[in-house]
Amino acid sequence: MNLNRDEIRSAIIGMVIGDASLSKRWKTGNAHLQMTHSEKQYEYMLWKKTILDKITGSSICPTTRELKGKIYKGYHLGTHVHPMFTKLYKRFYHETHKCVDEYLVKKITPLALAIMYMDDGTFGNGGRKSDSFFLCTQSFDYANQLLLKKSMKIKYDLDWNLNKTAKSVKGTYNYRLRLANKCNQRFLEIIRPYVELVPCMVQKLGSDANQGSKPCDIV
Repeated sequence: MNLNRDEIRSAIIGMVIGDASLSKRWKTGNAHLQMTHSEKQYEYMLWKKTILDKITGSSICPTTRELKGKIYKGYHLGTHVHPMFTKLYKRFYHETHKCVDEYLVKKITPLALAIMYMDDGTFGNGGRKSDSFFLCTQSFDYANQLLLKKSMKIKYDLDWNLNKTAKSVKGTYNYRLRLANKCNQRFLEIIRPYVELVPCMVQKLGSDANQGSKPCDIV
């Protein structure tokens, strides 16, 4: 993929809103990015690595964790430190809590939105004629999700609703973003060219997965 610096930055923003995290080993040093994916998403991790490697090196190693007696295998990706990560770290993290601001949400390009969906998106239809698409943004507070909702409406005319999910440990409800069904086609037109660059992710297009389009090159 041919990406300019702004597209790379936007892709990284999409990753951090999704599954990735930024951290600093030392207070005065630069930050690095890391993420973990399951074995089935190894191809997707390699695709994201090609984006990250355009600004700094990264490496992937296998991981194993046990949860309730079951073994889960996956892969962990970590990058070298870089000033771009440091600048984004200062925007994303406040007292170690990840959040978004006006600058970050304005940088959500179609590529970033596709990454957000591939990282933290899901769909379902519950027997209905049309799919319902979700962004599992529960890790962000209500105000941050309103900001994401507002930004995607302004930039892409996509209407999202905030849906309650399970209660948090504090007894309050968590929320996630649900796309209004009337916006399904518009949303798919935006993300599909990028999703189709990663074959293992095409299933996330739901019932539209078999209605192929020609993958685009990112300039």
